[in-house]
Amino acid sequence: MALNDIAEAAVSKKIELLDSEFERFAVRSVLAGAYLTLGTAFAGVVGEAVESANPGHGLGSVVFAFLFGLGLFAIVILNAELATGNMMFASYGATTKQISWGKGIWLIVATTLFNLLGAVIVAMILGYSAKFSSVDPTHLLSTLSQGKLEKEPLQAFVEAIAANFVVNMAIVAALFAKDFASKFFVIVPIIAIFVGLGLEHVIANFSLMTITMLASDPLPEAMTFPNVAINWLVVWLGNIVGGGLLIGGVYAWLNKTQTVYKD
Repeated sequence: MALNDIAEAAVSKKIELLDSEFERFAVRSVLAGAYLTLGTAFAGVVGEAVESANPGHGLGSVVFAFLFGLGLFAIVILNAELATGNMMFASYGATTKQISWGKGIWLIVATTLFNLLGAVIVAMILGYSAKFSSVDPTHLLSTLSQGKLEKEPLQAFVEAIAANFVVNMAIVAALFAKDFASKFFVIVPIIAIFVGLGLEHVIANFSLMTITMLASDPLPEAMTFPNVAINWLVVWLGNIVGGGLLIGGVYAWLNKTQTVYKD
């Protein structure tokens, strides 16, 4: 099936659910935040164990990068709604005039808010679990949060463009994968690119930072409400540019060609 047909069907399905059965759309979005937070937590626990066993070599961050993609894989195969993926679909649909830009923005905003709720729910549960009972500012998840919150807004914005460009490379590629195994080997290695490069993804930051907020004692020095709010807003905007305009918009434009060269 051509990309235009796949994207059109996906946009129609999402908008229909959003408009006619909002509560079900909300639950699918909450689940996406939950899945990504569980994947983030698992990657963080394993990465911290590796880093503790081999301190100073940075292997914990490498392991974290390669395991992080499990969360996105779960979102794709379990049909949950991820805001950063919907940035691509919304832009694709708006560029092809299937939906209005206003409807596309509403799709993104609604998904974002319920992704955050899912992240908070899982982070609250994990905050009481044994694995997160001894988290402090030296833990891998805390140091990753600290590093993100220390970035200047412009740097975070530029990195967010790159991050969601990479994430939607994986999502578009997964649209063509015919089975779960193929989707796994498409998604997990590509996602490792943005994580390994330390780029900024707003839903990943929801997951990472809510776990840190609710588990770390004391909190990392940079974890203040203004810092977190600025990071999330700036990264959200950058993700719209990277995944929405530069992947969704560009692929929609490419596939409007009158030639046979279509995806």
